[in-house]
This record gives sequence, C-alpha cells and structure tokens, in this order.
Amino acid sequence: MIANQEDEVLLRENKDRFVILPINYPAIWEMYKKHEASFWTAEEIDLSDDQKHWDGLSDGERHFISHVLAFFAASDGIVNENLAVNFMSEVQVPEARCFYGFQIM
Repeated sequence: MIANQEDEVLLRENKDRFVILPINYPAIWEMYKKHEASFWTAEEIDLSDDQKHWDGLSDGERHFISHVLAFFAASDGIVNENLAVNFMSEVQVPEARCFYGFQIM
C-alpha cells in the first residue's frame, strides 16, 4: 500500500458513487471495453479437429503443451485470487472494478 492512500485516485474512498454512469475515467473504461471485446467463448471456435491434431503430436510435444496449460491454469488461479482479495476490495473506481471483475471471469 502507498504511504498516503489519498494520493492514488483509484484508492480514494468513493462513498457517493453507486452506478457506473456517467463514466468519470474514460481511459480506464476504454481498456475495459477493449478487454470485453477480446473475450471469446468455446462456441465461437471450431474444435472439431483438435483430437486429430493432438493425436498427431509426438509424446514430447503433448508433454510440453500439457505442462504449459497446467502452468497457466494454476497461474490464472493465483492472479484471480489476488484480484478478488486485494484489488476488488481496495480499488474504489467503478470503471476499474468492472475491468477487474471481467478479468476474473
């Protein structure tokens, strides 16, 4: 935590703001909207050939990919917990909280 919380705009107490509109921090909101636009779902991706491609990999390639995916799964959990426990409780600006909330999904 910084020495004086009032020096950091994102951490300033914000008792009177209960809704997102009007947007008071357009740069933060724009980053949230960019983040939102990059979100994809499994239904949007053709996964029908994945098994065939997986079977075509060598044992070493499958081992490497499995370990990379395991690393990112664990790392995402750590990042999400940090966002939920620390950032979402300390950051007071709704635009930034939207960004963090979307990132946790």
